[in-house]
Amino acid sequence: METNIISVKYEDKFEPKTFSGKSYSYYTAINVNVGDLVVAPTSYGEKIARVSEINIPEQSVEFIKPNLKLITEKIDKMKYLQESKVMKEAA
Repeated sequence: METNIISVKYEDKFEPKTFSGKSYSYYTAINVNVGDLVVAPTSYGEKIARVSEINIPEQSVEFIKPNLKLITEKIDKMKYLQESKVMKEAA
């Protein structure tokens, strides 16, 4: 069953262009695939993140569901990884 809940890993602030550590769940308003780069809102501002899982069952995030934020932007992965330029994809 498809859901609009995904999991992402933030870009490492000490090793740019690497994505590791804990996964964080979000709602998404756009179609994404595992490996896509997105702009993730956090309590400290926006961060670049890589999608690590899609279609997460609602039961898996039931206890944090009221706190989930919404991802609305995907960025051009190749441009970012090659040139460090954040190029937002058109909807």
